Amino acid sequence: MTETPRQPETPMEGRKSLSTALLLALFLGPFGAHRFYMGRRGSATMMLLLAVTIAGLLVCLAWLMIDLPRIPAMIRQHNAALAQRRAIESRARAHGFPALS
Repeated sequence: MTETPRQPETPMEGRKSLSTALLLALFLGPFGAHRFYMGRRGSATMMLLLAVTIAGLLVCLAWLMIDLPRIPAMIRQHNAALAQRRAIESRARAHGFPALS
């Protein structure tokens, strides 16, 4: 069985956008949409489940107020980790090792 060559990834593939995350936080923040976008499914699910009740919605609004100034740092952290993973994969391919998957 031959392995089909992988298409080269575009530099932007997988990167998260600050403007998208902020818009999601502003419009759907209490429901955890910005956290789903950033791949933080556990805390996003918790926000979504809490937002069902009035008291939980107030907790989610407070949580959102804490998250808003932290979103740029979360985006930078995600994009830096993605760049590091791509660098490791490219070095591994250059030396003949299989992809990390």
